[in-house]
Amino acid sequence: MQSLVNSDNLAEYGLSAITFPAFYKKITSMRFPIAVAEVLELRSLINHTADCFEEPTDSPQNREFRDSLLAAIHSFGIDNRHHAERLLRLLTVIRGLHYQHTIESRDAEQRLRASQADNRESRARSVLYGTYALAAMTACAVGWYLTKQPGLPVKLLTLLFAVLGLDYFHALPRLDRERENYAKEISEVLRQRIDSLNWRTLIHKLSLILGYKQIQGIEVFQHIDERGRMDRPYSIH
Repeated sequence: MQSLVNSDNLAEYGLSAITFPAFYKKITSMRFPIAVAEVLELRSLINHTADCFEEPTDSPQNREFRDSLLAAIHSFGIDNRHHAERLLRLLTVIRGLHYQHTIESRDAEQRLRASQADNRESRARSVLYGTYALAAMTACAVGWYLTKQPGLPVKLLTLLFAVLGLDYFHALPRLDRERENYAKEISEVLRQRIDSLNWRTLIHKLSLILGYKQIQGIEVFQHIDERGRMDRPYSIH
């Protein structure tokens, strides 16, 4: 199963396919204004990720993607060439991380579902073999009872089948716990999965965080008055 990272410690873990769901949900659900320290932390994380990014191989598909994103960026009023190229680079990073995240998420789901299937088979075998063992034990016990002087093999077989039957049925609670854990892990993988990206929301929120655009009435930072108290501006999506 994928390691899950809380959005509050993204700076510690960095931006990767594993931390991508927390990053994406944090950015798209962000309400402004936010603390200055949080803005600076996000900028540092975003810029570091963009700086370490390797450009994808040039292809008609990638050029079409970049052109469509660049048009969307310009539609938000980001006309500064450096800012537009920087944001485009970052969105390309996000696209790559989302692709990796999708692959890893589906691989994790397949592994868990395979383990879930193995668990069901193991439980069915335990019930079947346990039933056979107890039936064999019962047959031996009847033979022991009907025989005036039962031999040692009959006694040993009765004991052996009793131990085997108890061992098989004793494994059932453990297998049931494993089945519940697999179900919880699958639910968590599905909950964390980002099936598609909202590019317009990403462009809007990232451009505000990075300071690439300003919108009248939207305060990105929380302001502090002369008494050291934070103002209480209204929240804007």
